[in-house]
Amino acid sequence: MEDKEKEPDTNRKKEFSSLPGEKKKFYSLVALVLVMIALVLGGVYFYSFDRVALHGTASVDVPRNATGRDIADTLEKKGVIRSAGLFRLYARVLGNGKNLQSGTYKMKQGLTVKEAMAKLQSGETESAFVTVPEGYTVHQIAELLKQTDIVGAGDFEKEAAAYGPLKYQYGPVAALVKGEGFLFADTYNIPKEYTARQICDMMYKRTDDMLTPDIRKRAAEKHMTLHDLLTLASMVEREARFKEDQVPIASVMLKRLQLGMPLQIDATIQYALGSQKEELTLADIRIDSPYNTYTHKGLPPGPIGSPGMDAILAVLDAEPGEYLYYVAQPDGHHVFTKTYEEHQAETANIYGQ
Repeated sequence: MEDKEKEPDTNRKKEFSSLPGEKKKFYSLVALVLVMIALVLGGVYFYSFDRVALHGTASVDVPRNATGRDIADTLEKKGVIRSAGLFRLYARVLGNGKNLQSGTYKMKQGLTVKEAMAKLQSGETESAFVTVPEGYTVHQIAELLKQTDIVGAGDFEKEAAAYGPLKYQYGPVAALVKGEGFLFADTYNIPKEYTARQICDMMYKRTDDMLTPDIRKRAAEKHMTLHDLLTLASMVEREARFKEDQVPIASVMLKRLQLGMPLQIDATIQYALGSQKEELTLADIRIDSPYNTYTHKGLPPGPIGSPGMDAILAVLDAEPGEYLYYVAQPDGHHVFTKTYEEHQAETANIYGQ
């Protein structure tokens, strides 16, 4: 019986031949891990320790709607951090960008990204950004200010009611609140140490600056004082929800003034009542107030809120037109009519009355 010749163990050969490939994979994995560790350590270094070689201080403004890119670029430009790109990267990776507080910060130059982020998250600002929406009254502005820690916020309403440095703030009849309508609707960066008087002065100056020589000239050409202009604009601001309705509404007001008709502006009744109501009653429109434009002809004693520039320009662009009435539709747009009968018909058509 012949012995069988042993066949070579091919599986064993394959096992040994595959070892170099396995080693390559292992070494590649180790190298990748080491690179990742290096990146992490480098990231930690740049985040926590890397700083620009400056040792002064910088004032950094962070507006309310500033983007992460805007903030990062400002910090780099002011010498607070070395790299805006790294700031944006870490803000995105760590999710800290949404927690940055607006305001003006006094910051040391040469901070790390970590230190700069902590400062901007602290809210320890030198000033506060306050945005006054169009149509806001002095009372509403005061409530906005109370949400900040500005020194004079608590006294602002009383100060604005009694203090009026602008010559054109005064009409034939004394207004209830001197500052009403003359505190321009805008965004203000108010230092936190400001008193109520300083806040008022800042806003009065903004109003005076916004009433440009061209606006003053156009008002004079219409034989309109700045007091009249802002009073009309304030009513247009409160009556018109949409910009396209502002000029037509202003035209109705001018036509009624031209004819000696009462303006009959619901917004003035709301102002006299001191609160907003969904629907005015007969008792409301008979309220004893100089701001009642149903019972008093001509303009009210003064503005009923702070008009925006669009409303101011709408009054200047408007001319007395053919319409004497308007009614608001549910969507906020208005329907304009020439006669009271047409007005009643449109009102009934819209509201089913």
